[in-house]
Amino acid sequence: MELEPRQRIYRAVKDAPGIHFRELQRALDMPTGQLEHHLIALCEQGALQTREDRYYKRYYAAEIDTRDKDMLSALRQENPRRIAMHLLMHPRSGHGEMAGAFGLAPSTLSFYLRDMVGKGILAREKAGRESLYSVVEPERVSRLLITYRRGFLDRLVDNFIGVWFAKEYSNKK
Repeated sequence: MELEPRQRIYRAVKDAPGIHFRELQRALDMPTGQLEHHLIALCEQGALQTREDRYYKRYYAAEIDTRDKDMLSALRQENPRRIAMHLLMHPRSGHGEMAGAFGLAPSTLSFYLRDMVGKGILAREKAGRESLYSVVEPERVSRLLITYRRGFLDRLVDNFIGVWFAKEYSNKK
């Protein structure tokens, strides 16, 4: 990668895996055509990979694990990220508890939960008439949140990381 713009693009994608085109364009303040040209070249060279995610084409450094890409695709979105952080701190939470905590319409929350269960990020367990949700791989999800926290630009992630480390430290005593 000799061209300076390509190095900037690669670094930005590596620091914020799962970033989409407009987000990348804003972060780099680069004209659309120029960014598109360099992204195509980086993908053809094998340095970057793309994934379609409902509304966006997301960009990842090629060396990122496939499972991490699946998880980062969801964690790049605010509501799924909030749901994951809540469930890391409160495993086996029900729909009603989460709807109240997030102020989301029940149908919106159901949409995100169904999507995250489908991607294998969350597990759903029936407890009588209620469904309880938990993060399938809590260590992996927390590692991704911690590793790429700057790419999320979210104060909630910073707060979560502080609480998560405090919890981990107290569990080891």
